[in-house]
Amino acid sequence: MDEVMNGVTSDTTHHTPSPQRINRRRLLLSAAAGLGALAVPAGARWWAVRENARGPRLWDAAAGGGRVVPSADPRGHLYVAGYDGSVRALDPGTGTVRWAAEVSTADDAGNRGGWPLAEGGGVVCVNSATKVQVFDAASGERRWEIAVPDWRDLSTPQGVAVVGDSVITVEGASLRAFDAATGQARWIGPPVVSGAPLVAGDTVYLPGRSAGLLAFDVRSGEQRWAQDGVGFVLDPPVVHGGIVCLADTDLAAGGSTVFALDAATGRVLWKRAQRSGVTGPVAAGGAVCLLKGDRLLALDAATGDERWTATVPPGMGRGMSSLTAADGAVYVGTNDDRLFAYDLTTGRLRWQDEPEHLTADTAFTWVSLAAAGSAVYRGSRTGLRAFAALPRA
Repeated sequence: MDEVMNGVTSDTTHHTPSPQRINRRRLLLSAAAGLGALAVPAGARWWAVRENARGPRLWDAAAGGGRVVPSADPRGHLYVAGYDGSVRALDPGTGTVRWAAEVSTADDAGNRGGWPLAEGGGVVCVNSATKVQVFDAASGERRWEIAVPDWRDLSTPQGVAVVGDSVITVEGASLRAFDAATGQARWIGPPVVSGAPLVAGDTVYLPGRSAGLLAFDVRSGEQRWAQDGVGFVLDPPVVHGGIVCLADTDLAAGGSTVFALDAATGRVLWKRAQRSGVTGPVAAGGAVCLLKGDRLLALDAATGDERWTATVPPGMGRGMSSLTAADGAVYVGTNDDRLFAYDLTTGRLRWQDEPEHLTADTAFTWVSLAAAGSAVYRGSRTGLRAFAALPRA
C-alpha cells in the first residue's frame, strides 16, 4: 500500500548517485518508456470510443514537432524547439511559421526531443547542449549567447528560465542570472545545483547536484532554503497554491516518493511513497496528477489524499509519455501519438485523439504538452498538433 505521511519534515540521508549517472538515467527512461495511454471508460463521448478516434483538432504541422512553449502574452507566438535543431515561432491559431532560426545540427544526439526553451521579457531562450542562445521573441533575431558545459552526460537535463528582464540558467553547477537584453551577468549562486530552474514569483527552485531541492531569491541569487529529505529528482517540480510538488526517484529500487513542500520554507507538508516510478507531477485546480504504471492518479494538493484514479494501458511506441493540466482537465500524451483529456475533478475521459493508423513505432520519441487559453498543443517526433480545450460536459 502506498504510504501517506502528513506534517513530516524529513532529514533522511540519501545515497549520492554514483558517477555513472547517465547510464542509470537511460535505464530509468527505458523502464518508463512504456507508460502511457489511457483506457476509454464507459460513458465517454462518441468520438472517444469510435475507431480511429479524433479529438477536437485545430491544425497539424508535420515539420514542427519538438518542445512546445506558448507565449505568456495571448497575442504572442507559440514557440517550438524542434527535432531538426531549429527554434520556430508559430501562429498559435493556425500553425503558420512566423520565423525560424537554427539552434544546432539536426543530427545532434542530444536533441532527441527538441532543446529546452523558455519565453518571456521579449526574448526566447534555447538551452542546447553547450550554449544558451537568446532570440528576439518578435523577430527571431539572435541577440546573444553564452557557453555552458556540455550537459548531455549528466543524469538530469539542464534548462533555462526567463523572469522579468533576467535569463536564468545553470552554468556548471551554479545558478546564474543574465540581463535578457544584453547578456551581462547579474549574479552567480553557489555550485550546488543541477537540472532545469523553475521560477514562481520571486523564487527559483532547482534540484541539488545529487539530491534535494533548493530555493533561491530571483533578484539576488541568495539561497533561501534547502530540503535534503528529497532524493534524486529527474522530472522538474511544479508550484501550485503556495506548494512545491515533485517526485524523487530511487534509481536502485525503481520506486518514487511524491512530495508537497511549503514554497516559502521548504518544509515537507506531506509525502506519498510509490512502489514504482512516476511521470510528473503536474498540478492544477487543487490537484496533483501523475502517471504511475498503468494508472493516472489525482491527489489532493493540500493533503496528498487520493481523489481518483484512471486505468492506463501502455503506449505502443518507444519513448516517454507526458502530461499537463489546465482549464479543468489533465492531458496525457502517449508515445504512440495519442492524446487523452480527463476531467480534473472526476477523472472521467472527456475526449481522446489518435492517428488514423495506430502502430507500434520503433523510433524513440519524447512528447511535449502545453496548454494555453482554449488550446492544447502536442509536440513529438511525428510533428505538432493543436487541439481545442473543450468545456466541461
